[in-house]
Amino acid sequence: MKSKAYWVKRAVEVETYLQSQADSIKDGVIKAYERAIKNVNNDIEKTFKAYISTDIPEKEARRLMSIADSDKQYEELLELYDETDDKTVKKEILSRINAQSYGARISRLEGLKRNVYIYFRHVANEAIKEQKKLYDSAVKTAYYTNIFDTAQGLNCGIDFSLVPQKAVDKVLSEPWHGHNYSERVWIHNDRFIQAVGQTIEDGIISGHSVSRMTDKLIDYVKDTAPGGIRTSAETLVRSETAHFMNQGQRMAYEEIGIKQYRFVAALSELTCDRCGSLDGSVFDTDKAVEGENFPPIHPRCRCVTIMADVNLTSRIARDPLTGENYKVDGSMTFDEWKNGLSDEQRNALKYVANSEKRGIIEMKRKKNDNKSETMPKKQLQKIIKRFKKLGGTIQMSEETDKYLDSKFAEAITYDAHTILLRQKPSRASVFEELIHSAQYGTGKNDGSYISRLKCEIEAQEKLLRYQKAYRLTKIEVEQTEKALNDYKNELKLYYKKGGV
Repeated sequence: MKSKAYWVKRAVEVETYLQSQADSIKDGVIKAYERAIKNVNNDIEKTFKAYISTDIPEKEARRLMSIADSDKQYEELLELYDETDDKTVKKEILSRINAQSYGARISRLEGLKRNVYIYFRHVANEAIKEQKKLYDSAVKTAYYTNIFDTAQGLNCGIDFSLVPQKAVDKVLSEPWHGHNYSERVWIHNDRFIQAVGQTIEDGIISGHSVSRMTDKLIDYVKDTAPGGIRTSAETLVRSETAHFMNQGQRMAYEEIGIKQYRFVAALSELTCDRCGSLDGSVFDTDKAVEGENFPPIHPRCRCVTIMADVNLTSRIARDPLTGENYKVDGSMTFDEWKNGLSDEQRNALKYVANSEKRGIIEMKRKKNDNKSETMPKKQLQKIIKRFKKLGGTIQMSEETDKYLDSKFAEAITYDAHTILLRQKPSRASVFEELIHSAQYGTGKNDGSYISRLKCEIEAQEKLLRYQKAYRLTKIEVEQTEKALNDYKNELKLYYKKGGV
């Protein structure tokens, strides 16, 4: 059996992997709110301009702001109603639609506030869709990674069941701490709508200038204070991801018969006394209580669990008739187990965290750059500077080269903001990683095997399409064409084996 350090390392890897996915979703939510605020500010400027630019005294213009304006947002409300799934929110939107259809007349001020409602509700709908995909992946990633790591750590075979989608959906819909994840999105969204609407109302009543109002709204979305959009979004997504990751891990414990687990506090100076006091403690799996002896203990908790000590000679298998776990002899090694998995089981292991680095999924990212032309230093520096301006980091050093060597990679893109390059990268590798960064940023790459595979295909196609603009060498074009063909064949094989 592997040492405790192995189990802790694996558990932390899963947590780090999923939280990196969470960061991407969180950044997307914040940017969506920033766009919503920008739309609100544009509306404020247009509304004031319509009055103040006509030589009407500002005092009179502000009075006109309260005069009725009807039916302006009727169609927007209908669109919002159609895209919303939550029954309570749909009922709320319907009441606004009915008010409009019955000829209710609203002031210019109320019109602006209603625009806030529409813009922000659109953000909430999109956030729920993206977060559902993230949390679905978190449950499956934790479940299958735990099974894989246990088999590898014990060098044994584990006959495991595929987690039914219905079981995952049930976990996603169940409330914890009073609400499920989508309800929490609506609660935060309501608070943001109220705060922004109040800022507009206070500004108009107090006679603030347009620039002062718009600046205040921009500051609101950038504010890192508790309760602000940025902090709330980060806390929400990180905490929910931790919750679903740990639920997936608990499902794995139950599936393979792990009777006890060990609590492992996050190794950080920020670790709270409560989590610190639980560190190393062993608990029965069937008595795990989230928030008490099972993580997350509190919002943004990054603690994990590992299985407690087990018999070193154990080989775990499942009786297909009784469904009970039983011990078998040591003749079945981990490699034999992995090679003997069914197509369905092998396909499920696409959810294992960092699967391509563990040899489960082979991604043909390494290219022979013996004849590749190094990107000119000035051009590279411009790209690095521009990427940094957008909030990203491109890491290049001797340590990075060694790390890439250990991963048999020419370059790695971890998320929308982090790229690892060699110190003398080729044009093809730089532009390919920038494409992958954009794919993370738009949500095309959600961390799943199929999304990564499709993104690889898209990246190779783009490199070939713009090969002249990128000034790729002949060998780089040939390598890219080969990689594209390999990825397409891999995709065909995936679908042939029943992947969806």
